[in-house]
Amino acid sequence: MSGLRPSHHVGQVALVVNPVSRRAREAVAAVERACSEVGGPGPLVLSTTVRDPGPGQVREALARGARRIVVAGGDGTVRLVAGALATAAAGANDLPAATAPAEEAAPADETAARHATAPAEEAAPADETAARHATAPDDAAGPPPAPVVLGVVPVGTANLFARSALLGTRDLRQAARTAVSASGRPTDLGRATLADAAGGSSSHPFLVVAGLGHDAATLAAVTPALKERLRWLAYFLPGVRRLRHAGHALDLTIDGAPVDAGPLWTLLAVNAARLPAGARVVPGARLDDGVLHTVLVAPSGPLDWAHIAATGLGRVGDGRGGRYPPDRPALRYRDARTVVVTSRDPVLAQVDGDVIPDIVGAELTLLPAALRVAR
Repeated sequence: MSGLRPSHHVGQVALVVNPVSRRAREAVAAVERACSEVGGPGPLVLSTTVRDPGPGQVREALARGARRIVVAGGDGTVRLVAGALATAAAGANDLPAATAPAEEAAPADETAARHATAPAEEAAPADETAARHATAPDDAAGPPPAPVVLGVVPVGTANLFARSALLGTRDLRQAARTAVSASGRPTDLGRATLADAAGGSSSHPFLVVAGLGHDAATLAAVTPALKERLRWLAYFLPGVRRLRHAGHALDLTIDGAPVDAGPLWTLLAVNAARLPAGARVVPGARLDDGVLHTVLVAPSGPLDWAHIAATGLGRVGDGRGGRYPPDRPALRYRDARTVVVTSRDPVLAQVDGDVIPDIVGAELTLLPAALRVAR
């Protein structure tokens, strides 16, 4: 995390908050206090909904002149806000698919809510005014504009992006100070374009990891009640239950070159994922290294799983500081900018923990330095 540098002119801060996150009210109070501490106006507070889980709030914030957007939520809310901000800054016409993140889903109908998409009449195209405000200076005759900065106050279950960005996950006051006051650092953004078995296609931003296979099935098996009670440990038991499942037959190309991957337990496209207990999905990966780290996971037994665990804990190989750990059939790493996957049978996919069913194809790409994140 960078050192905090209080701004002499904070400008308008917008706070996009997921109101069902367990510490949402505490997060709002912490951001209000952080804005006051640096002499800025109170934040413009915009709450997400199942139908509009982030992109619409970003459009409104930019149209109302926000120079910094802080998001308080879990990884699902964070990725949608980040994707919408990157899209607006690039001046694109399409915002990310407004798929409600898992933490907003109603317990009575978790799956339907998680995949709810705003109806056509409500899913307005990217507001040209908002896109212009994403980079436009307050004074058009002044110096080139600074990008709108994204701040993150983590109030989800796993908070993988906050861990990867070395943001605090317990002290919300400190997290809010960082989100409001820290300089924006270049941060890569991933995008997953997914094709489903019914012939549909959807686009999803991700900051941490996208995956196809049994990792997504593990996430799908975690119930909201279990998450509430056990937090990130809720993912452990469903994962253990799937360890012996057979691999998926996935056809894979990396940057246009076919890869003989064989059956895969899971395929991961990683920006930079740091897990609880200090484990790393890809040792040495960084949020600003411009690489989509592709991980081919194909264990055949307990010894392979032990090797995978040891690698994640940094006990095997040198990581990106030198090279990836040596290839083994159970665990292989590849650098990429674009990964294309097709599956003979529908599989589950996940983007930063949000599960999308019945996927038969995916294009996973990296957008280097698409964001400026306060960290």
